[in-house]
Amino acid sequence: MEYRGGKRVWRWSLAVFALALAFRVLHIIAISRSSPFFDILPGDLAAYDRWALRILEEDWIGRDIFYQDPLYPYFLAFFYKLFGRNFFWVYLAQGLMGAASAALLVLLGTRLFSRFTGIVAGLLYGLYGPAIFFDGLLLKVTLSAFLLTMALYLLLRRDFKAVRAGHFFAGFCLGLACLTRANFLLLLPVVVLVLFAGSRVHLLQRAAMALLFAAGVLAALGPVVARNYVVGGELVLTTAQAGQNFYIGHNPDANGTYIRLPFVRPDPLYEQEDFRREAEKRTGRTLTPAEASRYWLQESIAHIRANPLADLKLTGRKLLLFFNDYEIPDNHNYYFHERYSGILQSLPLGFGLLAPLFLLGFLAMPFTRNRGPLVLFGVQGAYIVSVVMFFVFSRYRMVALPLFCLSAGFGLDLLQQQVRLGRWRHFFLSLLLAAGGFWLTRQQPLAPFDFSHSLTDEGLAYEAKGKPSRAMAAYRRAVEVNPASLRALEHLGRLQLQEKQYEAARHTYGRLLVLDPESVEAKYQVMRLDKMGLVPGRGE
Repeated sequence: MEYRGGKRVWRWSLAVFALALAFRVLHIIAISRSSPFFDILPGDLAAYDRWALRILEEDWIGRDIFYQDPLYPYFLAFFYKLFGRNFFWVYLAQGLMGAASAALLVLLGTRLFSRFTGIVAGLLYGLYGPAIFFDGLLLKVTLSAFLLTMALYLLLRRDFKAVRAGHFFAGFCLGLACLTRANFLLLLPVVVLVLFAGSRVHLLQRAAMALLFAAGVLAALGPVVARNYVVGGELVLTTAQAGQNFYIGHNPDANGTYIRLPFVRPDPLYEQEDFRREAEKRTGRTLTPAEASRYWLQESIAHIRANPLADLKLTGRKLLLFFNDYEIPDNHNYYFHERYSGILQSLPLGFGLLAPLFLLGFLAMPFTRNRGPLVLFGVQGAYIVSVVMFFVFSRYRMVALPLFCLSAGFGLDLLQQQVRLGRWRHFFLSLLLAAGGFWLTRQQPLAPFDFSHSLTDEGLAYEAKGKPSRAMAAYRRAVEVNPASLRALEHLGRLQLQEKQYEAARHTYGRLLVLDPESVEAKYQVMRLDKMGLVPGRGE
């Protein structure tokens, strides 16, 4: 029998799918009614949207070597082609993928460990607030997580005793996942190594499994490699971005998460161009995309060699960030966006509760004497390393969360087995290890982020929707939260001028000048308002 429990596990899988989907649909409905960000897109979200529209308006091939991972914009373009630029259908599709990932965890956990593990893993992912949150954003997180989960399901759903089509399709799905996150490439040698490991199967059979898996990966990546060569004349496996991202994680000012470099404008639209121009300025010659990436990689390595101890300390900091209970924000702050969704507010499970169980199950996997858990152990370990090599965001951790939930389910299963069998020594040791994992998540290497950036984004969203009073209120709250927020003050002052609240605008620009005496805009507006003499409206 393929699964312990036969039809019953499929019923559990469908039940978890239905529950996870229900929560996701309710969340999508809630944000469609209350969130100004449902169809107003900041940062990377807007970049993906523009890219998808460009694919539809110009051509499907494009003109340059990919700088960012390409699969998600093509996924969006497909939906735009079918349904128009309607984000509801995109979010619903992502909700379906999130629920499907939860259902796959039930099947995979049952196959590798026990039905208890599978059900717990599926429920953990299905009801995990941040996972539901990312399903409702125009980001590649959900697609990446689904493809990774599907790849491992296809690879591990049966024993490693025969060559089968599942090996090819597992490689194909993981290859597609690499087109959503290039650091997945580091997982490929881990899988190949485990396929070769063991002595119960003949060497030729193991080699055939590995080759079939590699053929699947090549089927996914080959067209992109060929396309990059045709348009750019260089052999680039997926994107020409690795060096730039590595430099963000390894430079004199690096702190473990994303930092804004002085020569890079804070907009994904300009990042590639700014990195290339700075590299050309430093080298004194024109660089191709691949050459620019290699330049920044070499700069990073030079910095590491010159500061090995500092970089080692930074790596430790990144590990703490990766396992921290806090969801490190990027374009959207999870804790800020909870206000738009009663579903998110009702789901208290956080990484601080998941991580102790994950750590317990993860460390026990190599001792199960089964190649399936060994693959899972290697993939999770390699993924953590691949993130720590660069820099950490909540959404980078979220990509592998389905696998972490699988490990957490196994960890909880170990605890209940130890109690049931009266293995109290093992139980207390496991509790001690879990307590260490809980302590790890409570370390705070970063100060908590304030909501001033999110509030300013909210103000911009309300402006785009033609609601200036709500925008004004959001900007004012942003300034209250962080009186030194130049961005919030700039937008507040501009909107006050637009609404003819001149006295309030004079006050805002005066505060801005105190914080940034070189602000050309603030200098000009203060001078202009002072010359007006009369103040036709009071805004404070």
